[in-house]
Amino acid sequence: MKRIESNLKTWLSLTVVTFLTLIAVFLGLPALFVILRVPSFEIGDGALWILRWQNDATGSGIRFNLVPLLIVAIVVGLLGLLIKLQSDHPK
Repeated sequence: MKRIESNLKTWLSLTVVTFLTLIAVFLGLPALFVILRVPSFEIGDGALWILRWQNDATGSGIRFNLVPLLIVAIVVGLLGLLIKLQSDHPK
């Protein structure tokens, strides 16, 4: 039972750290985009868009979709857990 708890804590901590890091990166992007005068663009398509940047005469702004960011964070957490489990059990 302790092993399952330990694995759950590892996965959860990796997921939360990754998610918060992604949000921090996306929150810092507007300043960089304004300085570099990046034109409007969108990353992703349809319901799975990740990032929308608007920079035109009406103003500038950034929007991001939390669902794909959370999915990326969960996948990173699972990969980190798998790597940890494989290193704990050498062949």
